[in-house]
Amino acid sequence: MSEQLQQLLTSAVIRILRPLVRVLIRHEMSHDQFSELARRAYVQEAAASFSIEGRKMTQARIAVLTGLSRKEVRRLMNIDEAEQVLSNSPNRAVRVIDGWLTDPEFQTNGKPKDLPLQGEIGSFAALVARYSGDITLGAVVDELVRVGVVDRPNKDTVVLTSYGYIPHADELEKVHIFSICTADLLQTAVHNLDADLGERRFQRQLTYPDVPESVAEEFRQEAALRSGALLEDLQAFLSSRTTAELSDDNTEPLHRVGLGIYYHDQQNNAE
Repeated sequence: MSEQLQQLLTSAVIRILRPLVRVLIRHEMSHDQFSELARRAYVQEAAASFSIEGRKMTQARIAVLTGLSRKEVRRLMNIDEAEQVLSNSPNRAVRVIDGWLTDPEFQTNGKPKDLPLQGEIGSFAALVARYSGDITLGAVVDELVRVGVVDRPNKDTVVLTSYGYIPHADELEKVHIFSICTADLLQTAVHNLDADLGERRFQRQLTYPDVPESVAEEFRQEAALRSGALLEDLQAFLSSRTTAELSDDNTEPLHRVGLGIYYHDQQNNAE
């Protein structure tokens, strides 16, 4: 790989990852958890997309392609998708809550105490020092207040108000939609990197610089109106055609197809 391509690819990866990492931090997924998922994705994609025709894909070849050891490849290939393998490395704020709920020093009659902020024993500072690693007291307090897990009735006291962060059903659905839409867009973009001209999938983007905020809001509304109408028309087309074509004796391969439209807006001076 040329140095120029390496630099461009590095910038592209950071640009792609930053919105994803924003979601992961918001939902308390640590760097260790993400790293585990990244390794698993490397192994899965190498096995699925880089086999040599007529030859069985081996763990040794996957190791060569991914840079992982054969032992690590073997471990990752044996993970059950339903297995909760990521629970071993929660983010550090979560470790503090777990300690509060399980460590007798910070409990009364099996329930978490309201803790004084400072003190060598039985304080929130002692709890953080024991369970957060090298993260500062202020950083942990700020994060737990932000997610609504603790309260500060006064400047010297910390109270546990929730035993854990449980996303609402609508949040779960939003994350599910986020994963599908992002994966579909990336699948199309990656396909178009390698496909011949006649086999490229439709991929277009309208970007217009230096738009005043009032006009940007007008465009947002107009784009939503026109895009919604287009998607409704295409859905009606697919519904009518698939209903007519699908029958018991149809032997054609079946595909999941669609068209995604998204609106983007970023201030000129934003990163």
